[in-house]
Amino acid sequence: MKSKEGNSWFFFKSREVMVGNIGFGKNNPIRLQSMTNTSTANVKETVCQCKQIFQAGADLVRITARNISEAKTLEEIRRQLIHEGIRKPLAADIHFNPQIALEAARRVEKIRINPGNFVDLFPKKLQYSASEYNQESDEIRKTILPLINVCRQYGTSIRIGINGGSLSRRIIDRFGNNCEAMVESAIEFVQMFHDEGFHNLIVSIKASNVKKMIHANRLLAQKFMEYGFDYPIHLGVTEAGEGEDGRIKSIAGIGSLLMDGIGDTIRVSLTESPENEIPVAAEIVELAQKNAADKKNAPDFFSIVNPFAYFINKTEQNGSSTPFTEVEPASQPSNLDINSLRKQFTEQSDEPFTLIWNPSDCSVSKFALIAGSFLADGCGNKIKVINTTNNEKYLESAANLLQTTERRISKAVFTSCPSCGRTSYDIEDVLKKVKAEFSNLKGIHFAIMGCIVNGPGEMAGAKYGVLGSKPNHVDIWVNGKPVLKGIHQDNLLEELKKIVSENEQI
Repeated sequence: MKSKEGNSWFFFKSREVMVGNIGFGKNNPIRLQSMTNTSTANVKETVCQCKQIFQAGADLVRITARNISEAKTLEEIRRQLIHEGIRKPLAADIHFNPQIALEAARRVEKIRINPGNFVDLFPKKLQYSASEYNQESDEIRKTILPLINVCRQYGTSIRIGINGGSLSRRIIDRFGNNCEAMVESAIEFVQMFHDEGFHNLIVSIKASNVKKMIHANRLLAQKFMEYGFDYPIHLGVTEAGEGEDGRIKSIAGIGSLLMDGIGDTIRVSLTESPENEIPVAAEIVELAQKNAADKKNAPDFFSIVNPFAYFINKTEQNGSSTPFTEVEPASQPSNLDINSLRKQFTEQSDEPFTLIWNPSDCSVSKFALIAGSFLADGCGNKIKVINTTNNEKYLESAANLLQTTERRISKAVFTSCPSCGRTSYDIEDVLKKVKAEFSNLKGIHFAIMGCIVNGPGEMAGAKYGVLGSKPNHVDIWVNGKPVLKGIHQDNLLEELKKIVSENEQI
């Protein structure tokens, strides 16, 4: 982080980028969005779901385009929505094939491209010479030029969407698979568009790991300020999951950044019906704005806490215990104010720190927002839950937050994507069954993924993975490798139980 006198990553100010008739960034409201999970080829179902998402309060809906045919289908989806009186913008989600991006850019207001799979000159190559690295970079630049021309002609905006599960092998070879690599991948693409005078850009860096997502977006904002870039930033914790787990994860990650003034548009990625994401997103924005960090005090806190990488407080460093929860029978108010917490920690960083949560004056969501940010930054040693009539529920929420911020692991870890038009099995049902069966396996990581785009990358850190393969069928992965293919989703749980029982003591 730069000095107090110089520019710093927090309270990043962006320019306005128009996406259709809606402005993103600058002084506009933080925009809410979601993504359909219907088959794009099924125009009727996709239009219906778009309407449901917009009616829930979304400013933009993203739709996958897996091929040229689906890219062209976007035109009919847009036409029918206009016929229904809906003129809010649509975005096309593009992977692997730049030609699909060209077709989609003619038909919707925004396209998302993934630098991790936009151009691949050397398939399966893991190590790149300097000349090969530059050769692929030059090819990307050539491939971008026709896209820029089409987007200029049609007024289409572009999201450069980095995902921790699908970084290019070229970037990983040079920078590793980390926050720096994600930011470098984004900056490389942004610079190419910037050099061509194309500024209708929005940028996102997403990961399923909350701390990694927070650190990477802070670093992105810092790099933007160093390079003189001011493009709006899209926030999201990808593959967050479902239920309270998914909500706490999203609030802690997205909300932490919003409180510090980073983020112009957000997407909450739940393994549920997409319209369910919008009320959660709206609540995150409202809570973050009501609990905004103090720009003047933040530098003191972050002079002690590393904002870009793993940090742990001295009490935990010097002791043998990890953060824990307990019930306090005596009534007292919550101490969950981000500015007070940071100020107190700055003044007493060597001393044990207790977070007090009284559910009668602080909702689960506000607790996840403020305590989540503080815990993710490596601060806090105990959560004291004030005695209520539902202690077990609130203790579980506190334990979920400690797990989300990787401060204390008390159950199995689940990563699951929200699904989209590329998902061809009932991922919601599979996730619920897997969670019900294996939640008691402390620290064992399960990944339930919809498709090949981010699936293998996000499963790299999981011991057991489920990946959609063909309609109603999945593959089972163990330690990053497929071990059983083409399993019908109805038989998945029994097959997974056999594999897990061979490896774990259950």
